[in-house]
Amino acid sequence: MSYSRWLDSTFYTYWRTTDAKNKNDEVFICHTDIYKCHQIKYIECKRMVENLIAIKGKINEIVGDEDALELQGYIKEFVKDVDKEYK
Repeated sequence: MSYSRWLDSTFYTYWRTTDAKNKNDEVFICHTDIYKCHQIKYIECKRMVENLIAIKGKINEIVGDEDALELQGYIKEFVKDVDKEYK
């Protein structure tokens, strides 16, 4: 499932399909360009979702708070979707 695409975002983000056995192993993908991809497991997303500094620290290509807030929204959607899937 895609959360953002380059057409209207700095990021291309999605929930990567895996053979995860539990939600902590589900993976959020964030492409910052065609060559740079960050893979963040659900458990790490949960830890950093409310912390813009942690998001900026994980994704070094983030320029300012506006980008961090945008990405935070996609991470929140991912966490919500994973929680719903594993009810």
